[in-house]
Amino acid sequence: MSPFNLPLRPKTMKNKLVYFIAFLLLSSCSLEEKIVDTLTPENSISTQSDVTAFLNGTYAELQSSNGFKGNYAVFWSTADDINIRPGIASNLPYSIKTQDSSTPATAGFWQALYSTINRCNYLLEQVEPLSINAAYKARVKGELYFLRGFSYFYLVRLFGDVPLRLKATSLTDDLTLERTSVDKVFEQIFQDFKLASSSLLTRTALPASEFGHATKGAAQALLAKAYLTYASYQSLKGTSGNANFSLAQVYADSVINSNQYQLIGSYNDLWDVAKERDAYREVIFGIAFTRDSQTGALGSQFAGFFMPSTMPNVAGQGTTKVGVANYNVQPWFYDKYSTGDYLNDYRVERSFLTTWTNTSNRKVITYPLLKASTTSTELTENQPYIYKYVDGDGLSNSNQENDLFIIRLAEVYLIKAEAENEVNGPTATAYTAFNMLRARARNAGGTVRTTPANLATGLSKDEFRMRIVDERALELFAEGHRWFDLVRIKAPNGKSMMEYQFGTFLPTLKAGLPVYNNTARRWDGGVTESSSIPTSFNQRLMLLPIPQTELVANPKITQNPGY
Repeated sequence: MSPFNLPLRPKTMKNKLVYFIAFLLLSSCSLEEKIVDTLTPENSISTQSDVTAFLNGTYAELQSSNGFKGNYAVFWSTADDINIRPGIASNLPYSIKTQDSSTPATAGFWQALYSTINRCNYLLEQVEPLSINAAYKARVKGELYFLRGFSYFYLVRLFGDVPLRLKATSLTDDLTLERTSVDKVFEQIFQDFKLASSSLLTRTALPASEFGHATKGAAQALLAKAYLTYASYQSLKGTSGNANFSLAQVYADSVINSNQYQLIGSYNDLWDVAKERDAYREVIFGIAFTRDSQTGALGSQFAGFFMPSTMPNVAGQGTTKVGVANYNVQPWFYDKYSTGDYLNDYRVERSFLTTWTNTSNRKVITYPLLKASTTSTELTENQPYIYKYVDGDGLSNSNQENDLFIIRLAEVYLIKAEAENEVNGPTATAYTAFNMLRARARNAGGTVRTTPANLATGLSKDEFRMRIVDERALELFAEGHRWFDLVRIKAPNGKSMMEYQFGTFLPTLKAGLPVYNNTARRWDGGVTESSSIPTSFNQRLMLLPIPQTELVANPKITQNPGY
């Protein structure tokens, strides 16, 4: 018999609820005599506190190294805005677009999401017959529906058709399932989020001890995003997605009109780790992390892997608290968002790092900044860095406080603007929702600027859609959305933005990284880390491969095209 591992008691650190990982190993064995000191499916959950512990363990899988703590590379570096530094072994295949079915992070993320689903299915079955507080039971079921819908939402976008498992599995079950169509998986996602929305608490009604749990707003916001995604999928296939675009707007409005959330006054405060709890007035759902002095398992690693290796007091590496700089910003991407409409946009200053004083007290600048003179002692680097995740109190490069924000009110406004545009064109409603973000961006840490200006009227539907693509790319930079956006949104040529970027736009740029010309005080060379940009578009870039471990374990499953 396979024993259960009891989830450890959650603890609160700096007012943040933390969940320890609980491994649910389902058993189908039966014993003629009852052994009270052995945990079995029959005695594992009998009280409300048992339910709470197992629920916390279900959230914990999303925070695991297989989940969002470590395997974010599967959707961050597979896009066009961020690359992994050449020579870095960890996750480099995703950056250079050579990932295959054996690339470890793919299997890890698949496992984490299906593990979460299995825990949800198991707890839904176990909690139903229990004699516990009815209101609490309804809430728990709502959270489980939310987490299951959330997991399938990531699976279907990353892998396409996937096995749909709606019952807990035991060791004697037939685990071989064929892939379920994208359409049917989305039907289940919509159903799960709706069930969650009907029983979850609002943000302001959520007990402080349950900070980080799903809320009604989280279910509605992700329902809006799921409808938007599915409608975009329909549109790319050549069928009308208007009905689902309209539903996306309905659920976006339900979040906006609930008055449960607001845009944080200064964009900077969203990324100040000391103000992270307050950011959840705008953040509708996030994956919570906290510095963990015991095992290190509960901390995040974003600051450590994004921040420079020479900038002190920004991450958890060594006594000087530096990062390891595995990830960089593509130069062309920085160029786009520091010119034109985005010139002097405060979000650029808070999203990209281009200058600092290093551990040797020397100034460092990155592309596209210029040295003060040809005799300056400033050091140069040819790519900017990601500046959203900073934690000078980090305990190691995999043990920092920064959360991963899954969806914010800012994105909900963009969902509303995009959905309205797709159905009715760029109406006043679409412009108003879009310009909510521009208005906040003009508040530069308390100093009001004139830029970025509100988006001017008079655009066509296609032009407005492209402005949505651009705004999402800056507002939500390095939050895990870019690859999903490129795959789902229609480009000017009628194909996906992924095909447009890699097949049409990026090949027009000069390949190679910039090189500083000290004599002329200018940057020469290219504007791309070209190993991360294929020479031609391949349809395989639209999905990740089904992991080899799953192909071996499940003979009924098939591989995605091109792998």
